Amino acid sequence: MWRFFKMEGFDKRVFGLDLLRFIAIFMVLIGHSMMFVPESVKKVCYKFMLDGVGIFFVLSGFLIGGILIRILNKENAITFPNLLDFWKRRWMRTLPAYLVVLLFLLGYTAIFQLNKLPDTWYRFFYFGQNLFVQRPSFFAEAWSLSIEEWFYLSVPLVLFTTLFVFKTPVKWTVLGCAIGIIVLVTFYRSYLFHAYDFSGNMADLSKFKDYIHLSIEYQVVPRLDAIMFGVLGAFLAHYFSKFWTSSFKYLLFIVGIGILYIIKYQMGKTYGEFAVIWVPTLKSLAVLCTLPVFSTMKNGFGIWTKWITFFSLISYSMYLVNLNVVSNVMIKQWFNHHFSGKMAVGDDWYINFILFWVLTIGISFILYQCIEVPFMKLRDKNKK
Repeated sequence: MWRFFKMEGFDKRVFGLDLLRFIAIFMVLIGHSMMFVPESVKKVCYKFMLDGVGIFFVLSGFLIGGILIRILNKENAITFPNLLDFWKRRWMRTLPAYLVVLLFLLGYTAIFQLNKLPDTWYRFFYFGQNLFVQRPSFFAEAWSLSIEEWFYLSVPLVLFTTLFVFKTPVKWTVLGCAIGIIVLVTFYRSYLFHAYDFSGNMADLSKFKDYIHLSIEYQVVPRLDAIMFGVLGAFLAHYFSKFWTSSFKYLLFIVGIGILYIIKYQMGKTYGEFAVIWVPTLKSLAVLCTLPVFSTMKNGFGIWTKWITFFSLISYSMYLVNLNVVSNVMIKQWFNHHFSGKMAVGDDWYINFILFWVLTIGISFILYQCIEVPFMKLRDKNKK
């Protein structure tokens, strides 16, 4: 049985961060699996659900921010070759599995459902599908990957350029960049919200909701601040480690969890000013408050530690395949022969629900082992 867990990447893990990644991916997957369950089950699950993608954003910023700080603090590190090396290492980690899934979906859609292939399908190859435009329904979950990839490209470029040109201290450059982007993005969200002239007429409400959903929540720039909260966490962990590891972290953790659930139930109307402009900021701040506990959590939960680490390792592949590949193509179309609209939930709903989890985990494990691991080995080999 334990040979199942002898996967590449089990060594040198921070259990707390694996746990946070595990929580995030299961929040996403549980949310997507709700399309296969009765309304009564949904109501129970939604009471405990949190924004898994929002957690991923802050966690990603924390991890990448930490890498950037370590690189930038090395002697003679502010060079274009080092910036290129950072990009190459990131893209060798994220692009291979993404491209495999993207090419499968493009090929399948072009052959079997050509009418559903967007005219702008080529934008997915440079993550422009939701850069300054509304995302298409095709490969819809790639919206968050686009935000992360543009973060990987733009923020390191800003940091390296600023440090090279102005010779400012790394410490304060990172802090200034993080706070500056958070402030600017928040103002930009506010601008986008007020740019729509919503008359208050109920006939216009549906269009207003769609505008918020597609032009603010799922576009690149209005969501970049979430990742920068993670960078801010990396700054605090590196430069103020005593505070980061102090007993005060437990109070911050309680405050963070409290904020997440308070705004879940007290955010007001989803199309209101508070919900659209400030709730994303509060969510990211809340996740940041939990990071000192998660990032310093070394011990696991016995046998559950291996399972949590396992799901953390394959979480990227799980995110890539669970919705369009598993839910839409395999379960809806192949198994249920349902090709359009919302699929009705019948008495045998549990079969589709079980299939969702079995197929998602199984395919993700294969994708991780066959695509992610070989490219990570190649990346690390080249580094040596």
